[in-house]
Amino acid sequence: MNGLIQKIIRIASSICVLAIFFIGEFTPANAQNIEQSSGTVVMLLNYTGKFYGTDDLMVNGRTYLPDHYNAKGNPYFLFDNWTKGTLIINGKKYDKQEILYNIDTENVILKTTVNNNNEILLVLNNEFIDAFYLDRRYFINGAKHVPESKFPGFVEQVYCGSFTLLIDYQKSFISRYTANTPNGFYSSTKSINYILNNGKLKKLSTKKSLFKYFSPHKKKIKIFMRKNKIRYKKADYNQLYKLFEYCDNISTN
Repeated sequence: MNGLIQKIIRIASSICVLAIFFIGEFTPANAQNIEQSSGTVVMLLNYTGKFYGTDDLMVNGRTYLPDHYNAKGNPYFLFDNWTKGTLIINGKKYDKQEILYNIDTENVILKTTVNNNNEILLVLNNEFIDAFYLDRRYFINGAKHVPESKFPGFVEQVYCGSFTLLIDYQKSFISRYTANTPNGFYSSTKSINYILNNGKLKKLSTKKSLFKYFSPHKKKIKIFMRKNKIRYKKADYNQLYKLFEYCDNISTN
């Protein structure tokens, strides 16, 4: 069991009731009671009424305890380290938050501190999250931004020009128990590319589908990919950005 999971268990096991957290603007007075950092977004508010009363942005949350914590691998996007990110909730930005993105459950996990020294982990309510930045990677709420897509949670916006390139990431727990994986394991991360153009969503999961979508420019795209050593199915973030930026330029000029 890695250090992150052990720490999560220690923190979460000390909290056995539903947490209530508040998302809103902070005044200098109440910010001092919560945390010196002005970027704090979410607080455990067992004492909410005393300081804040009720608020339209108050929602029910729950403490986070990972499923299958003894499994091999992890359910998170890219890495299982807490990463500084920005949350965009009901149109408001909250910078410098420590978050994880659980692809398996499609949840954003927030680590925050209340009352200066009480560290808590919360599963945020997806209904209130418009988008978030995980380091420099940008994810949007599929249900809010592309409701017809029926995305189960968040999708990464890689490129945005005359069209938008979205990536849906998938990861799951595999209940296959062997000597090497006595507690099961998490699958590798799978990704599916989508292009959103004039409100229409199209899956571009293969190189063939890419060439078909941009069929008038197929030859140029092939040359570009060969020159830049881009293998579509294995292309990383930067390669995909560069590829679709090129496709946008040649298809609109």
